[in-house]
Amino acid sequence: MKTIESLINASKKVYVCMSSDEVCRRFFAQAEREGFLFGGEKPTKKEPSDIIAVLPDKTICYVGTFGRIAAGSGAENVVVLEGEKVLGSL
Repeated sequence: MKTIESLINASKKVYVCMSSDEVCRRFFAQAEREGFLFGGEKPTKKEPSDIIAVLPDKTICYVGTFGRIAAGSGAENVVVLEGEKVLGSL
């Protein structure tokens, strides 16, 4: 069984795109079960977003303008995943 933690890659930026608020809430719940934090808090305490970054220190965060540009850049050091597919593989 894959985990959100298995997405962590120290040499790549990992972004997860959410198709709906419900998918994001499910992602937050799974991240919380795996021990991820979001700004020092439990992920389920945060509002959903359409894109979330997964960081190497086992945290997740909202993505701002520069992160959105990076996610759409197609750069080799960037991985963009669909939230539903991530959750479906867990």
